[in-house]
Amino acid sequence: MQSSFGKIPRDAMAKNIPTPPQWIIARLGDDMNWWLAESSEDIFWGEGGRGLLDPRQVAHLADALSEYQPYGLRRHLFDASFQFFELESELDDERVRLAPVAASALDGGGQIFALPLVEDAETGAYYDFLDAISAARIRKLNATHHYARNCNELDMREELDALDKDRYFASENIHCFDEISEILQWSPAEWNDPDS
Repeated sequence: MQSSFGKIPRDAMAKNIPTPPQWIIARLGDDMNWWLAESSEDIFWGEGGRGLLDPRQVAHLADALSEYQPYGLRRHLFDASFQFFELESELDDERVRLAPVAASALDGGGQIFALPLVEDAETGAYYDFLDAISAARIRKLNATHHYARNCNELDMREELDALDKDRYFASENIHCFDEISEILQWSPAEWNDPDS
C-alpha cells in the first residue's frame, strides 16, 4: 500500500509508542466493524469498547488522508496514532487473533489492522490525530471554497458534538473509522456539496 502520503520519519515512529500487546482478539460487530474483544495487556477500553480499523479501512484512510498533505497533515501523525496488527489466526466466523507488526508494514501492503492509541477517554496520540485532521479539513475547506466567513474548528466541533450526544442517548458507540470519516466529510451546514 505505497501512498503519496509520504514516508514515515524514523524518529516519529520511535517516540511515545507504547509496547503493543503480544496479541489481541477482535470481534466483528453488528455494524460490520471490528472491535477489541480481548488483549494480552491491560489497556484502556472505554465504556463502549474500542474499535479497530480493518485492512480495507486502513487502505482507504491512507489514500484519503494524502489529499490533506498540502494542508499540513503528515503521515507520521497517522502512524503514531495507532498500533498496527496483522492476522495471526481466525478463531471463528466473528473473531480473529491479531499479532503486532511495525508501522512500516503499511508500505508493504498486507492485511493490517490498526488500534487507536488512547490513554483515557480524552487523551492519547489518537486524539492528537483527530485534532490534526480537523485542522487540515478546515484549512482545505477555507482554501477551496468561498464562504461568507471562513469556517473554523469550533463550528465543526459543535456539529460533531451534537452527533455524539445523539449517540450517547441512543447508547451507541462510534467506531474510529466513522469518527475519522465524519471529520473528513464535514462541511458547514450552508454548504451541501456531495463531492466534499
